[in-house]
Amino acid sequence: MYPHQEGFENWCRGPQRLSPKSVENADYCLSHFFAYAAVNFPSSEVNDITASNVRDYLQQLASKEKLQVTTVNKYVSYIKKYFYYLALAGITPTYRLLDLKGYSFERRKTYVIGWPDHLPDLVPCVKQPLTLWLMQLFALGYQAKELLSVRYSDVKDDLGEMSDYLTGSLSFENSPDPYVFASRSGEPYASSNNIMQLVKADKDLLSPMPLTLTNLRLSYVYSLISQQKYSDKELLEILRCPPKRLAYYQYNAAQCNLIRFSAQMLKKQGASDAPLKK
Repeated sequence: MYPHQEGFENWCRGPQRLSPKSVENADYCLSHFFAYAAVNFPSSEVNDITASNVRDYLQQLASKEKLQVTTVNKYVSYIKKYFYYLALAGITPTYRLLDLKGYSFERRKTYVIGWPDHLPDLVPCVKQPLTLWLMQLFALGYQAKELLSVRYSDVKDDLGEMSDYLTGSLSFENSPDPYVFASRSGEPYASSNNIMQLVKADKDLLSPMPLTLTNLRLSYVYSLISQQKYSDKELLEILRCPPKRLAYYQYNAAQCNLIRFSAQMLKKQGASDAPLKK
């Protein structure tokens, strides 16, 4: 509960026409805000709370609770709406959060590039071996829609330095030529969602880029384009895409925030100096 909750909810549902989910989200944010205010503000009375108090609260959301900027900005929106209601209803004499702004953030998409050449360095960092299988297949040019049909024989001669590690992580109990992504029965998974559930433990491996199928494919594509050593004809053959798609990739590569993979990123992941496992 928070002060004047019932009146605020009625205002949100009525004149503001907010959805039930939005009202629920507002209640959660404001309950959290006032719980924090009761402990950390000189006074948690609505007429005593200042914009400076609110900024301190938002700062701890970002720095201590590690909420994403977009999430913090949702808190800003609900808190401002609440104090606007208080002023409109005459509960507070003025609307005091006029100069309270949301947090700015990098609107360009961020991709980590160059990782396909450093897969052995990632071995000490992964929690799930299939994560490296996933990355290896993208590094070999496979697309997301092809992953479920890949068998060991399709790629065994292309694994290079990763061969022993990746081969050792497969089960040959049901077949001498297993699917890379298979259930215990040996049958391929029905959906790529099964793969992403398995590798979820490594979702921050290439932070700040989340480990998703789309991100891995695009970061592989942008890795090739950023090298600037391939002609358009060569890129079309490697990427197996039409010219319009290549033009789209090239345009986006220039617009995105591309971060080159480095050993420094591994240190942040807590990687050891252990050699590649055989």
